[in-house]
Amino acid sequence: MSSAVLYLAIVAVWAIVLVPMWLRRDTEATGFTRLLHKRSDEPLLEEEDEEPEEPEEPEEVPEPRRHRPPSRATVIARRRRRTTGLTALLLTTAAVAASGLAPWWITAPPALLLAGHLALLRVAVGMDTARRQAAAQARAHARARAREALHAAETAEPAEVIELPTPEEVFDQYAADRRAVGE
Repeated sequence: MSSAVLYLAIVAVWAIVLVPMWLRRDTEATGFTRLLHKRSDEPLLEEEDEEPEEPEEPEEVPEPRRHRPPSRATVIARRRRRTTGLTALLLTTAAVAASGLAPWWITAPPALLLAGHLALLRVAVGMDTARRQAAAQARAHARARAREALHAAETAEPAEVIELPTPEEVFDQYAADRRAVGE
């Protein structure tokens, strides 16, 4: 009986990991759909009494979508789903162990997974905070530079306009009396 519960726990852990990945996958850009739209490289055999067909225009291959980094809301939702799933798994195994259907140690893998996940969340929160602070400092630095540039432009003296003397005679390359240099 305990081995069946162990197998059930393993299946549950894999279901928590694989089912969301399976549901979110992009069927247009990956997998079998891409293979179905590929043209065959094998030449078609034509019978001798048929007229040769006009060459077909190549199919338009859709341009692959650019990979965008996930938004902050998407990342937070993913973190919540994982935390909820691991917590539910831990509570389920604790209930099974408390009811006497399985030994107490079946709660160890979900507890370790949840503890590792929470540790990673703590590191991720620190990284998010550092990234936000760096962005805020960069914005403040850019505003300060813009203020300094504006102040420098306001206090700068206007440039002195120098009038250049115009030559009496303007060079005309198409003039009839032109001569080579040095003549």
